[in-house]
Amino acid sequence: MPHPRPSVEPTGATVLLIAGVTGAGLTWLALSAIEGLGWPAPAVPLLAAAVVAVLAVATALAARWTHRVVHVKREAIEPQRAVGLLLAGKAAMIGGTALAAGYATVAMRALPYLDAALPRERALVATAVALLSAVLAVAGWALERACQLPPDDDSSDAPGGDPKGAPSPG
Repeated sequence: MPHPRPSVEPTGATVLLIAGVTGAGLTWLALSAIEGLGWPAPAVPLLAAAVVAVLAVATALAARWTHRVVHVKREAIEPQRAVGLLLAGKAAMIGGTALAAGYATVAMRALPYLDAALPRERALVATAVALLSAVLAVAGWALERACQLPPDDDSSDAPGGDPKGAPSPG
């Protein structure tokens, strides 16, 4: 009996659109509430950019490794690791999209006040984090795509085939 193909679908554009609208909407509501109370909008810490950058690099490296193992070497990955990599890719793509939209909202709300130092800094750092978040989303997309199994070619070295060269049972 041949091995069943995985049933997890790639993340669709609708999911990413919902993530982006949610990220922007929640950020807009939070900033409106803060300003409605008469409080200044908080500064965007540079640490946010550093954390998102580290996540983007780690996700990109995982995507590169996974692509090399699955598509170039055509080796199998342990099922638990494969699921973890797929979930990490999906989380990076959806989370990166939501963060990019949220930080872009912070930057856009600071635009009318660029003549002052704090809003200018907020806009610059938020723009940097938004761009890094977009890179994180793209790295997540690459990782998700790297987790897709290549088409069956009936060879024993394909993922899911017996690594010792024996044909799969069935």
